[in-house]
Amino acid sequence: MKSNKYLDNEEIELYEKIKALLEIPPLKRDDKTCLELMNLTKNLKIFEHISRSIEHQNICGTLLLETYKPNEVIIKQGDKGECLYYILHGLVTMQLSIQIDTGIKDKSQVVRVKKNIGELTDGGFFGEISLIYNLPRTATVTAVTETSLIRIDKKPFNRYLKYLFEGQLEDLIEFMELCPIFRDMSKDLLIHLAIRSKVKKFATGQIILKAESKCDYIYIIRRGTVKVTKEIKFIKNEKKIIKNKQLIKSRSQILTLEEYKNLKELEKQKMKEILSFGPTNQDLLENNFVNKQITLEVLKIGDIFPSYYACNEIYLDVQFESDNPCELIEVDIGNIKEIIPETYEFIKKYARPYPNEQFLRRFHYINESWMKFKKDVKFKIMADSLNIKSLKKNNMRMKIYNNKNLNDVQLPMIFNFKSQRMKFK
Repeated sequence: MKSNKYLDNEEIELYEKIKALLEIPPLKRDDKTCLELMNLTKNLKIFEHISRSIEHQNICGTLLLETYKPNEVIIKQGDKGECLYYILHGLVTMQLSIQIDTGIKDKSQVVRVKKNIGELTDGGFFGEISLIYNLPRTATVTAVTETSLIRIDKKPFNRYLKYLFEGQLEDLIEFMELCPIFRDMSKDLLIHLAIRSKVKKFATGQIILKAESKCDYIYIIRRGTVKVTKEIKFIKNEKKIIKNKQLIKSRSQILTLEEYKNLKELEKQKMKEILSFGPTNQDLLENNFVNKQITLEVLKIGDIFPSYYACNEIYLDVQFESDNPCELIEVDIGNIKEIIPETYEFIKKYARPYPNEQFLRRFHYINESWMKFKKDVKFKIMADSLNIKSLKKNNMRMKIYNNKNLNDVQLPMIFNFKSQRMKFK
């Protein structure tokens, strides 16, 4: 949240203009005033779907301004809901009172506990649940700083905005109910979590989370796919690796059978080191390396990320970007921890990091060797097909290869990168 001293001149001017118009009583506002107020509020999130429409102009004639001091209660849990609030400027905190069974004998089995379920600042809104479902207030909201609110009463809300909120929220709750980590949540808690979540859209190739950044949110893929990549350093000149391979092979030719077997074991260990070979400090100083972006996996609808990094509060070592146009649900990990700690512990327990650079570099070399092998085999088949005599001799082999398209043959998936995925059916 920005305090007044951190707002830029344009934001201060807009805030003061809106505030001045809202101080005019609704009955004294003429069409010119409502039109001016509509133009000033056209970019506010709450009016994005009706911006600059006749509905927007009409609702501007009913808006009210309310100001609250720090620690002043705005709405109280259990009270009747008569309006929705949009935060024009300020900071509020939300508290939920829930019942917990203590399990202690000879004492009251049920106690009420207050839980903080998050904060809202400029551009946030609250109170819509009571209006949509005709329920008492589901949480207590208190001002943290001096807060200016736009009040939208029940009647204009039902007339101009309810159908938008109702449809969007129901869709979001319905989707979250299908997710295993939220499936056992009560309806009330799920509603609270849903209204604190955000739906974000990304275009193809747009970076969602950068490597070396910290993330306090988890994302659930609602539509589209997300590609997970990691930047790995490789040396530019790989002759050293080839030379080491040839050296091992040449040495094995002059040994006895027993020595050859022993060397084979040594060769396997040595090859592991060669395959994971990376640039040395000298290579880095001489700029004798190249960065390659390796794709680890592609996340699909229902997958959750980056759960391991968010729960453990560590910096990302991978990058997440949209593989095609996608829609994500952004959930604050702090809200999950406070509202449903059992779910938070479940996510933290089963989430795993992606493999380190050495492992990925080794996998990259194995994959390249496999691709080269497929290319060589296809080349030999093409050469055989040009030689009729050879084709007749190898007729059976050709039939086998024709029935199995080498382009579809993949490297056996002995490496499982799906550590971040928690998918529902």
